[in-house]
Amino acid sequence: MSELSIINDSLSIRLDDVHNIRSIQKFLANRMGFRLRGTLWVSNNVAAENIIAVREYIQSKGGNVILDDICQQTVQEFQTIQQGFENRREEAREIKDSPDNSFGELPIQEFGINPRTGQRWELMNYQRKPVLHALAAVNSANFSVPGAGKTWMAYATYFLAKERQNNPQVNRLLVVCPKPAFQVWEGEYKTITENNPEEFNPEDNIYRITEDTEPAIIPFLPDNYEIILINYEKVRNQRYEAALNAMLGRYDFFLLLDESHKIKGYETFTGTAIRELANQARRRMILTGTPMPNLHIGLWNQFEFLFPNENLLGEYDIFKKRVKNNEGEQRRTERTLYPFFTRVTDNQLDLPETRPVIVQCPMEITQQKIYDTIAHRILINEANRRQINAFEQWERNITYLIMAATDPGLFSENHQYMSDLIDLGGVELEELITRYSEGELAGKIQDLRSFLNSDVNLDEEKIIIWCNFRGTLTKVQDMIEQEFGVGVRKIDGSPELSLEDKERSLREFRGETGETEVNVLIANPASLAESVSLHQVCHHAIYVDRTFNATHWIQSKKRIHRVGMDDVVTRYTILKSTFADSDDQTVDERIRRSLLDKERRMNQFLNDPGINENEMELNWNENGTGGNDYDDYAGLLESQGPRYTNNPEPEDDANN
Repeated sequence: MSELSIINDSLSIRLDDVHNIRSIQKFLANRMGFRLRGTLWVSNNVAAENIIAVREYIQSKGGNVILDDICQQTVQEFQTIQQGFENRREEAREIKDSPDNSFGELPIQEFGINPRTGQRWELMNYQRKPVLHALAAVNSANFSVPGAGKTWMAYATYFLAKERQNNPQVNRLLVVCPKPAFQVWEGEYKTITENNPEEFNPEDNIYRITEDTEPAIIPFLPDNYEIILINYEKVRNQRYEAALNAMLGRYDFFLLLDESHKIKGYETFTGTAIRELANQARRRMILTGTPMPNLHIGLWNQFEFLFPNENLLGEYDIFKKRVKNNEGEQRRTERTLYPFFTRVTDNQLDLPETRPVIVQCPMEITQQKIYDTIAHRILINEANRRQINAFEQWERNITYLIMAATDPGLFSENHQYMSDLIDLGGVELEELITRYSEGELAGKIQDLRSFLNSDVNLDEEKIIIWCNFRGTLTKVQDMIEQEFGVGVRKIDGSPELSLEDKERSLREFRGETGETEVNVLIANPASLAESVSLHQVCHHAIYVDRTFNATHWIQSKKRIHRVGMDDVVTRYTILKSTFADSDDQTVDERIRRSLLDKERRMNQFLNDPGINENEMELNWNENGTGGNDYDDYAGLLESQGPRYTNNPEPEDDANN
């Protein structure tokens, strides 16, 4: 009979004479990592899973294995934990599969008084299930759509877990989130707890870790604060990571990742650092409305954070190969993860209607010449890749066409709005591109000005204008300030704009400062697509340009259309460049069709209670068109082909 023992922190096995055979030896050496030392096979892996695997394999070969006392205790403790995990999984599954109306009221002690009703705040009916599910599962994911109130649900889960003191107990909350979300977590906490009959000051209870926070004080923050906020970039800094580990070791922490798709990359510094923190927390939760930015592969790191010891999806490299282009394995992954997440869908929110309107913007003469020249050259170069290697430049090509369709002035360094234009006739094309803004206003800029004059009352109506390029943001801001004389704030991704400046601009736009009247906010989706709520003051968004990035499109719309808004129609006005001389497709038309298709598929994903494919990337590059894929480019080339295939490159008037 073979014997398994743990001696000096090593797992040893002595094979009996009958089973000291080649197949078992190969299994121990090649599959389990054992090494032969004298008559013993030895491994540094003393985990219960290793013990069980060795015992079961030898038993499958007809042998018996005796476990020493330490091995028996290790296996028994593991099986107890596993049984608890199975019980929690089944309880969570049962809650998830129950109708929303099967859950009664869920009183939460920390919730304060709603000033409108004079009663304690209460969760919406559809928000109770995710909270109860998270309490049962202990570690869980909330994949509710943007605007469903994930922050409220997360706070409710933490408050109840702390109040009930069920194992594992928690008494502090650490939220890892993007910087823009700091204000959201602070604001919502104040709203939820203010006017609490228990009388405590919410502002004394929450602390944000910033550049001014010395890592040395972080382990002691929970002595004075219950809720700690930190952004993802800080966590991957080794000094801050070490300080967080020390802090988590001192108190019973609930660790929460907001916008958890930020850690989808297994090999990133952020993903690695977050995984290191996971075991230190007593409870864990992830929040995101877009859990699968890179198909099923993007789920691995998020669920490894939730369950670092359960090996739900296996080893990353094996999992990645297994699920890629394999629908059967993808469905298997969905079944495995199904009990551990909940999602509030768009259909459950029952929000007021929206009204999207497309405004046709014919390109100006010089603008169309520039657009035609760029499109023609892209098509010629793509047909001759060996000469130009255009295939590797496809993302840049998309960007060039969007820039030309929006405003060729983006190709120069002069992004100012000029009302006094000069005649640039006879100037060669390259110089014309450089000096474009001096001689012509692009079609979209002119039509935006006309639309603001005729369809918007900027003195009374608050609007948000979305632009993907910094140059467009600047030009639009200049135009509105010069010609309309109203307060404008601009938010982009420039490093010069501090978090404090950004938050101040948002407060001014919402009218929370009582100082400057600001009715126009100009932003790009990359800097404002997440963690911002404007729905209580703004009901009209204007899109000067869009990209193929469906996630930015959908999330930007959710800034003004979400739970808690008044019963008003939300307007989306989309400027679309067209050709002045034909009905041929521009890049804007191709983007419109692509986004419609992606949004249709995304809505199927968001409204499906299970996990489905979602190919929308959340990356953002300097040119502003992150989220494209080569299929978008191939479709774009196909749509542009009829206009240019049989036509020569537009002539340069200066050479005539």
